[in-house]
Amino acid sequence: MHAVGVWQHGPGVSTDTEADEVFVVLRGSATIEVENGPVLDVGPGDVVLMPGGARTVWTVHETLRKVYAVRP
Repeated sequence: MHAVGVWQHGPGVSTDTEADEVFVVLRGSATIEVENGPVLDVGPGDVVLMPGGARTVWTVHETLRKVYAVRP
């Protein structure tokens, strides 16, 4: 299933298992720790490709708003 939308997360920490997704940060900032992978500091204008199945910890510093596209 393809999905496109806007997602928002307030300050705090959450964990996720990612879908195969590309997103663009519209506002806010976060640090995304990818298990067995990189640590990403993201902010407005950043474009991220997240591989499906990646386990992540998101630490949102300022309310994060992103536009995303997910593919099966």
